[in-house]
Amino acid sequence: MDAKMNNLSDIEFPPLLDTSSADIIKDFFNPALAASVRYDRGVGFFSAAWLRIASQGMVTFAANGGYARWVTSPILSEEDWNALKEGSDARTNETLKLAIEANIHDLRKALNEETLSALAWLVADGILDFKLALPRNKLDQGEFHDKFGIFTDSEGNQVSFNGSYSDSVQGTRNYESIKIFSSNHPVLALLVKADSDRFARLWSNNDPNVQVFDLPEAAKANIIKLRTQDRPYPEPNKEQLSLIKDGSSLAYVPAPTMPASIELRDYQNEAIEAWFAHDCQGLLEMATGTGKTITALSASVRLYEREKRLAVIMTVPYQHLVDQWHTESQPFGYRPVLAYQSKSSWFELLNSMVMDYSSGYRDTFSVITTHTTFISADFQATIARLNGPCLILADEAHHLGAEQSRQNYPRQIPFRLALSATPDRWFDDEGTAALRSYFGETVFSFPLEKAIGVSLTPYYYYPHLVQLTDDELEAYQELSTKIAQLAGRDDERAQETLKLLLMRRAELLNRAANKIIELSRLIDDSEYIDHTLFYCAPGQIDEVQKLLGWEHGLLVQRFTAEEDARERQQRLADFASGEIQALVAMKCLDEGVDVPSTRTAYIMASSSNPREFIQRRGRVLRKSPGKEFSVIHDMIAVPPTAWTASQDSATFNIERGIIRKELERFKEFASPSLNKHKALDVIWELASRYNLMDF
Repeated sequence: MDAKMNNLSDIEFPPLLDTSSADIIKDFFNPALAASVRYDRGVGFFSAAWLRIASQGMVTFAANGGYARWVTSPILSEEDWNALKEGSDARTNETLKLAIEANIHDLRKALNEETLSALAWLVADGILDFKLALPRNKLDQGEFHDKFGIFTDSEGNQVSFNGSYSDSVQGTRNYESIKIFSSNHPVLALLVKADSDRFARLWSNNDPNVQVFDLPEAAKANIIKLRTQDRPYPEPNKEQLSLIKDGSSLAYVPAPTMPASIELRDYQNEAIEAWFAHDCQGLLEMATGTGKTITALSASVRLYEREKRLAVIMTVPYQHLVDQWHTESQPFGYRPVLAYQSKSSWFELLNSMVMDYSSGYRDTFSVITTHTTFISADFQATIARLNGPCLILADEAHHLGAEQSRQNYPRQIPFRLALSATPDRWFDDEGTAALRSYFGETVFSFPLEKAIGVSLTPYYYYPHLVQLTDDELEAYQELSTKIAQLAGRDDERAQETLKLLLMRRAELLNRAANKIIELSRLIDDSEYIDHTLFYCAPGQIDEVQKLLGWEHGLLVQRFTAEEDARERQQRLADFASGEIQALVAMKCLDEGVDVPSTRTAYIMASSSNPREFIQRRGRVLRKSPGKEFSVIHDMIAVPPTAWTASQDSATFNIERGIIRKELERFKEFASPSLNKHKALDVIWELASRYNLMDF
């Protein structure tokens, strides 16, 4: 039978196989594994040697990106337990994981010759997961002795099986049998679903008569029963893992603790004390680059020390921030579930941890998720079962003021800490009020003016006024006239049209042709370009990249949503090391991406939204070795000096309102800068033209 079928529906399995008339591995397990991306197994006896005899199927299963889960008895051989434990430890110990992986070059060879090492590697790499089952309540004093499994392919087809066969070499020598059921047959599909549901209950620890432990919990609960007698089959061909630790030193999730390498700044301690003074609820309004993440994690450690138990939910707006918070939280002792991307990768694990915490089996657990997943029904239903002290840490919390988000705040969680440099939502008073009502008011503020010289670098600010071309001015005048005609109307259709016209005019200003000419002049005047960011408007990025790379010979890369996460991380690393001189970006660098090596920024596309330009400035001002100050060049397109509408016209009043917003942004940038007065002189003439001398 072909072991590399595309999916399970292509394979016609017999309804029954036995070891006397068939080769169960060759005829069933290998082809089923090769066609699947998921394998769930409940079995009373597991031996790593089974992976060796099923290596053909396991190699293809791993290549498929497969994920396998075993629920098995806690009665294991010492060698198998050490291999499982080693792999589990490696998930939170990168050095250990790399050491294990370094010894594995060919999975097929490893499964045949170094079975225990391969098992540890597969567990470390998240391909295999194991939980140990211990009967309780009416099944107390019994053993977990079931034998069933479910295969699932990439199209959702499923095949389940039941029988006497166990995962061991001896299972191939005994007279054993399995019955096989396919979801493609309407009647049998009910049996497949029953097996799938049964496994889900076990894995999620929802069976009232079976307690299921993950490996660290099993060690902590001391339920492991190591076999001391000889195996009931010949010892498999293997090498002992060279890095196995003392078997008596069993791992468990550590308590949150302050890293010895971190010494908080005075203002960070003040922020934490202010939060505690407000019953551990509130907003920390701290400038970008001032260490909000470290402050929040430190606050959580102090809360754990006070409460003695704590579940921590960290929610962030973007997937790359999940990874960043994961890295930042490791030194604090957190081993979080990462709840994003595919629900199947985290849902049941999170459910299990919530139940264990609420039942008192663990003193702490943590999860990091995105705001989108956080407000989902599945995530909310899971955390609703939490019983005990619990904390929500919300990074860039202003996102959670959106209408859909504020309808899903978990009211039962008592401790709440929100982080944002700009918590007030732009033109959304209702969202801002809801956010502050749930998390609490600002309990500590550390604005950029205070941060400069402490945790941020001083900077020079250079505004550049760029005039529109004749064609752009004509289009600008036409749009302005239409905008003036609609400005006084309050009907819904007029407001929608007005919004569209304003967006088109803003795009015209952001993509003004003379900005490229001015940028080219500024590059020519620069002695050397390195560690430089260029913020562009949509549709402008190709032109800027061509100017910098082809015409000026700079080593430049794009940083946009079009690149995948790995490619963006590589470009950030190349930027930090100096392998590339510049990054050309749109909005991907606005929140959460650390580029402390940035020395200079050119803002080609302006925004009147305070959050956007404050975030951009914060990216540039982060401290970095050898960086004494930063430089910001800011461009704004304006009508030519010769053209200004009559001061009595509606057009002029609209113009005046728009220019006021731009001047407020200029003032926000200029006031804390090292060259404040020189920067303000540049825009003084524009302020005079529109009678905005008080800006």
